[in-house]
Amino acid sequence: MDMPVPRIHLVICPYCTGEFDLFAASWCENTEEPSKICPHCERCVCRHPAYAEPHFWKEAPVGFQRYGFRRLFLLYL
Repeated sequence: MDMPVPRIHLVICPYCTGEFDLFAASWCENTEEPSKICPHCERCVCRHPAYAEPHFWKEAPVGFQRYGFRRLFLLYL
């Protein structure tokens, strides 16, 4: 049985602490591993120092994969 796909996933921006829906946010233009852009401060987490650290990543759950995520940065949880 498939798990239901979440419709929204609220996260806190690590830069401005604004809350936003991760699924509704726009993707940045990073070609290696794009991230989502905070609609409040317009920054993406691909510039975060931990973004390059492998232990801050996991395989995206199926519900996230349906929104275009291959892997999931732990700050998005």
